[in-house]
Amino acid sequence: MEPFTLRDDELVLTLPTLADVDRVTELCQDPEIQRWTIVPSPYRREDGEGFVGGFVPGGWERGDNLTWGIRRGGELVGMVGVSRAEGSGEIGYWLAPEARGSGVTSRAVGLVLDAAFDRLGLDRVEWRADVGNWPSWRVVWKHGFRKEGTVRGLGVKRGERVDQWVGTLLADDPREPAAPWDGPPSWHADPTGRDPEALVRQFHEHFRVPIADDAASVDRDRVHLRMALVAEEFAELVTAVYGTAAGEEVAAGVERAVAADDATRDTVGAADALADLVYVLYGMAEECGIPLPAVLAEVHAANLSKLGPDGAPLLRADGKVLKAQGYRPPEVAAVLARHAR
Repeated sequence: MEPFTLRDDELVLTLPTLADVDRVTELCQDPEIQRWTIVPSPYRREDGEGFVGGFVPGGWERGDNLTWGIRRGGELVGMVGVSRAEGSGEIGYWLAPEARGSGVTSRAVGLVLDAAFDRLGLDRVEWRADVGNWPSWRVVWKHGFRKEGTVRGLGVKRGERVDQWVGTLLADDPREPAAPWDGPPSWHADPTGRDPEALVRQFHEHFRVPIADDAASVDRDRVHLRMALVAEEFAELVTAVYGTAAGEEVAAGVERAVAADDATRDTVGAADALADLVYVLYGMAEECGIPLPAVLAEVHAANLSKLGPDGAPLLRADGKVLKAQGYRPPEVAAVLARHAR
């Protein structure tokens, strides 16, 4: 089959080429892609060459496995494909960390489903994913797939059998959710499907930031860095709401507070205050119409792009993670615009 291009007003789905090998290799280092897909682990450049130079063109030549590279603004941000046999197909996809939570996967899958039914003449498309892969299920759930159930040992991943969910979509099924959402409640607002703690823990693991495994205590050397980061973000919030002069007042007040440190370290009080901060922050977001989980997912994706070109984190002397050359800022305005529609 001759490869064909799919597109909408934001995305272009085209055949990945050898020019994409380095990008594919880079993206397949992502822990989430390695966790939920069957890409080799570790993923080497020769794996990317075999995928782009062998698997992809071979599938198109036979017509039984069609793969597209998802491009946004000219940059490769993921893959989507559909295998087919006897009028039925199976869809699969993965996306770059920085593009998650932006609706890219859903749009790309929609384009492929249109082609599968209208251009390829398929009667049904099947979806499979490891049990617990809520991000993958969310995508096809929105397009009307019905989760048929869990099949024990259906998948094989790196030599071990895993239980998988199976879902189906028929050609004449409505392309809208067929049943109420059955996943984590936060998914109504958070397109990553993970709670804030899971996102932050992933950041800590990526950038080798400590995660305590002993008794709760704020009597730690790095507590001063954490307090400085809290103060910095609060000053930014005050600046955004009240202006630059007000933000500078907060920063000056924090400096005086640090100078007055009497070594009090009340862990219970700190835990209560942290919980209250989270509570009132979400409350402010609710009153202001800010989709905070979606914004958090976008900021998280941007934070993951701070890794240096060698895959190692760049750390300031006090341990703060710095932005590497490939860092891209979060597109918060775009997130707000999407949720305003």
